[in-house]
Amino acid sequence: MHIKRQTKKDGNTYLYLAEERYSPEKKRGETKIIKSLGVEEPPSRGSMTETFAVVWAEGRTLGNAVPFSDRITGQFPEAENGEGVILPCDIVECGKFRNGAQRWWCRTHQVHWGTKADLQQAAKEGEEGIRCANANSAMHYTKNPKVIDLDEYEGGIGIWAALPTAINTTDEPDIDKVKVHLHARPKPDGKKTIDANFDAVVVRANDILPLLGVTGDKKRVVIAPPSAFAYLEALINNLPLGTLNCNKCHHPHLDLGDFALNPHKKHFCGNCGADSNWSKEPIVSSPLWEVAEQFTKNRDFIESDRTLDLRDYQDCQVKVWSSTPAILWTIDQPQETGVHVHVYQSKKKIVDDTFKQVTWFDGSALERDKLLTIMLDKTKKIAR
Repeated sequence: MHIKRQTKKDGNTYLYLAEERYSPEKKRGETKIIKSLGVEEPPSRGSMTETFAVVWAEGRTLGNAVPFSDRITGQFPEAENGEGVILPCDIVECGKFRNGAQRWWCRTHQVHWGTKADLQQAAKEGEEGIRCANANSAMHYTKNPKVIDLDEYEGGIGIWAALPTAINTTDEPDIDKVKVHLHARPKPDGKKTIDANFDAVVVRANDILPLLGVTGDKKRVVIAPPSAFAYLEALINNLPLGTLNCNKCHHPHLDLGDFALNPHKKHFCGNCGADSNWSKEPIVSSPLWEVAEQFTKNRDFIESDRTLDLRDYQDCQVKVWSSTPAILWTIDQPQETGVHVHVYQSKKKIVDDTFKQVTWFDGSALERDKLLTIMLDKTKKIAR
């Protein structure tokens, strides 16, 4: 979602919450006004700090998974992660509107600037008025995100979009937002030293293992909840994936939201605002695709051969998920599919594995496809 600005005859500037959806019939995006947000208030000018962080917006169709720097300047709350960071606009020229008027693009908030209402606001407030409509939008953030250097894990890593459980009989609540799950082994056939959920993961490489064909200083690709979930949905739905680089600024394009569910040829650059990028065939574009193509060692999937009968654990609590394909898999073994189960006895985890067949406490069999549908439905009800 984004915000549209409109100046009315009373001289006030009004803001409207808008949603952009992809129209398969028209083969382009359409903007729908959701609700009025009232009169625009001047931005708060709290102190800004420079912080090592990952920041992302909710409900957008564009994003940036390849930031220029891992340091971000903004008004950060004191908490290590959450929602509420305010970032300054970064407005660059991006051609002209259809009527010939000059337009600009805010790389921070992913929205155009230069409409009649924008110019009126600037004329009214001076330099302080040169800000996009999303300037006061609070974004999600995590400070000091988990950083993974690929060359430090010879045993490989696996990264997934962590979704809520399909079934949870424990007292522990489900995650209330998509997270990023990471497995990492420093040595081949060694133990996992990382097996946890994170708010975001930054993947780095160097001259020996460059990311996105870029050498030099260590580069980074950010895997945040929106890009992780968009990529997972594309994998689950067998959509054509690729990485399209902007023909103007050469920055890799990231489709999110509705645009990540509808492969398309024309793409809108979130870095410079250019809207004349075309792929040869309809695709969902994500830098994660190129990283996965470059570093995936084993592309095979095998079904688990294990079985679990929960009737043998009548006094226990369980969490159940459907397995999902990894976003990044650098392990030299096939990925395993099935039903993943945690069994707890007096809050101690006694089972943590993936099974071909799971028999529920009442004797019925759990179906992986139905479990996956439940997980996706739960995910769409919470913030991406």
